[in-house]
Amino acid sequence: MKLNLRNIKETNHNNNDIKQELMQELLRQAKLTFNLALSVTAASAMMTLGGVGLLYFNKVSEASLTVGGGALATITSVQLAKQTKEELLEIIKKSDG
Repeated sequence: MKLNLRNIKETNHNNNDIKQELMQELLRQAKLTFNLALSVTAASAMMTLGGVGLLYFNKVSEASLTVGGGALATITSVQLAKQTKEELLEIIKKSDG
């Protein structure tokens, strides 16, 4: 029985191409997730500043609602970015091993 080394090399080359494309896609998604988290954090910071302004004008109930919404959005976006980063690192470790 004769092994066809050309087919084995092509298969290895195709697997490397697929891994490379997968890594590029994961990196693209991680960048998009980071940009989304950054945008949400900026928007929530503006909400929080708006809440401080409302507090300054003695609109306590509106201020607490605004500040709470801003804080919740910040926490959620930071957790999303962290989770995406951890998933990307885990996939990179699995692909190297």
